[in-house]
Amino acid sequence: MPLDQVRDQRVVSALQAAARDVGTRLAKAKCPTHGRGPTDVRLHFDASGNGDLKYESCCEKLGEAVSKLV
Repeated sequence: MPLDQVRDQRVVSALQAAARDVGTRLAKAKCPTHGRGPTDVRLHFDASGNGDLKYESCCEKLGEAVSKLV
């Protein structure tokens, strides 16, 4: 469900805080080979509150850099 469809403001606030935290961490991620950061970053949460981070990367080295930050 997209965030704009969530009706409980407490849930919206918690999800926005999680997004800001992940965004701050990922802003530091750079591929050592290509100098790029992750793109098309998405956070998915299930009904239990478990999160899943998805993003596009230029190569495996960026994925390794991201894994160290989150």
